[in-house]
Amino acid sequence: MPRYLVEMQLAPQAFAAYVNNPSDRFQANATVVEAVGGTLVEFWFVVGSNTIYNVMEVPDGAKMEALAMAVLASSAVTSVKCVSILTAAEAVAAMEMAGSAGYRAPSS
Repeated sequence: MPRYLVEMQLAPQAFAAYVNNPSDRFQANATVVEAVGGTLVEFWFVVGSNTIYNVMEVPDGAKMEALAMAVLASSAVTSVKCVSILTAAEAVAAMEMAGSAGYRAPSS
């Protein structure tokens, strides 16, 4: 299943909610990812920043976009950036495919 590194910028009101009602946000976020058939693998707060990083497995790009839209619509975050990531084994497979792709650079 495709993996994504997701960077989110928290809105100030999200911090107010965290301070007023401390809770482990991993499970809350995992439930949303599971709703589209995915799995939340990791969840990190960045020290001294309003940034959160997640690693998740999501079935496809449309479902990843749906997650991003849902989170943005909540107003808890001000931006979401999703990057598709590969395991080392997947990168090796891509290297092998690239070697046989036959691409030729343009000549001058």
